[in-house]
Amino acid sequence: MHSTDNSGTPLGAVADPLTMRELATVLVKHYDLHEGKFDLLVEFQIGMGLFGPNPETINPGAMVGVSKIGLVSSPPVDSPMTVDAALVNPPAIKSRKKTKTA
Repeated sequence: MHSTDNSGTPLGAVADPLTMRELATVLVKHYDLHEGKFDLLVEFQIGMGLFGPNPETINPGAMVGVSKIGLVSSPPVDSPMTVDAALVNPPAIKSRKKTKTA
């Protein structure tokens, strides 16, 4: 468990941690997506082995780590974490150049 300052930010953190939805929004912008709905994809890696503080108390166990984070197309029904690329990263509107008439 991490200690926090008065604002609730974990000590040593640069800023408040991102929610899953905020992280998905960052990735939509990173990949320059302008349409479609996406959910955050988190890939886990599981390792198994013998664990314990000393040889006499070793037990079988498992460790779980996050190996990749990305986006996946959202299923037909939106979840609370679904991000709509058209809303969070709309395409830039190109301005028309004025042409001089003779």
